[in-house]
Amino acid sequence: MNLYQLLNIKTQNDPDSLLRLLTIVALISIITVVTLGSYGFYQVFSGFVIKSAEVDSVQLCRVLINEQKDLMFVTPPGKKVEIGLHGTEILPFDNRLRAFLAPFNIIKVKIYNPAKQIVYSTDPTLIGKVDSNNRRLAHALSGAVDAKLVTKDKASDLADETLRDVDVVETYVPIVSSDSRIVGSFEIYMNVTQYRAQISHGVRLATSLLGLVMVVVFGFSYVLIRGGTDRLKAAQSQLNIIAITDSLTGIPNRGQLMLRGEEEFERIQRAHNGQRMPLGCIMLDIDHFKQVNDTKGHLAGDQILHGVAQRLKSCLRPYDLIGRYGGEEFVILLPDTALEHSLLVANRLLERMRREPFEAVGLQLSITASLGVTISSETDSSLADIIKRADEAMYKAKKSGRDRVAWMYDPFDAEIHS
Repeated sequence: MNLYQLLNIKTQNDPDSLLRLLTIVALISIITVVTLGSYGFYQVFSGFVIKSAEVDSVQLCRVLINEQKDLMFVTPPGKKVEIGLHGTEILPFDNRLRAFLAPFNIIKVKIYNPAKQIVYSTDPTLIGKVDSNNRRLAHALSGAVDAKLVTKDKASDLADETLRDVDVVETYVPIVSSDSRIVGSFEIYMNVTQYRAQISHGVRLATSLLGLVMVVVFGFSYVLIRGGTDRLKAAQSQLNIIAITDSLTGIPNRGQLMLRGEEEFERIQRAHNGQRMPLGCIMLDIDHFKQVNDTKGHLAGDQILHGVAQRLKSCLRPYDLIGRYGGEEFVILLPDTALEHSLLVANRLLERMRREPFEAVGLQLSITASLGVTISSETDSSLADIIKRADEAMYKAKKSGRDRVAWMYDPFDAEIHS
């Protein structure tokens, strides 16, 4: 069974479960979108800082090359132009470079030759080292600018002051000679820590706005869906009432009566022998009902059925079960009721039928009924056995003259009481 089938089973008949599922999906969606949005906003803002630092670094390098080309480049006899920083040229170059970069947020500079060897660095300890596995350097030596934002726990600026927790953009810029050859690469470390708070503030603001929009959208959707599920629940409730209620009498129909009756039967079957109380059953059939339909019309018959149901309900306890069994027959189930009390209830129902005429199509009609009474027995295998016995008792009441109560205690007792 796949996830769709599982969710469909859980929600197809339960609007509240569907609403809860949609709410969970909405929350997961909001969290996912806000999380991904926050990451995306950070990438956009930090990318803007990286790009700005890259542009600045490239411009600085170009100006630096123009300003310092007399110290940076040499043309050996019989050779092409190459990086010429060595020996006594490094110190004046270092002084002029530091003075030039003082107004900018540059904390370190490295110059590589085509062999990936550091020929100059503001950190003298690095001069002469070869960075052979540096892919970004290789990228720059192939002619491309490569910039990346990194955070360093510790760094030194051009004044040799220690900086901690610093955001820098490392930019590799190719060094191009006058004859358009790449003769080396700059590596510029630009301090962009001052943008950290701005990036964080921008990410928080954009994420908050995105989250607010998502909450408003899903909140509005929730209100609409909640209204729909409330209407669906009301419709389901109405359909359920229609499905279990007899339309003429307003009491449970045969299907609902049998369902609830089987539940009661199973309950008494589960009880311990010493605590088991019987289930009383009364079958009532309206006397001469066909004659009422034939002489007074079906509308009169419908009104009689409704009137009988109302009188029966008024004589029963709240937890007693009543239902229209079919035609002019009604069944009453009396939980935890012995035969003697079941007979008292049946006689009370009979007296309630006799006491006052029924109103139907503007007429006053005297209506009587025949009632059969029984209670559950240890030999019963289902509710149908009890109802069958009550039905037999009811027919005995009819054979004895109608308008009376008859009873059977178990299948082997045919004694009639009236």
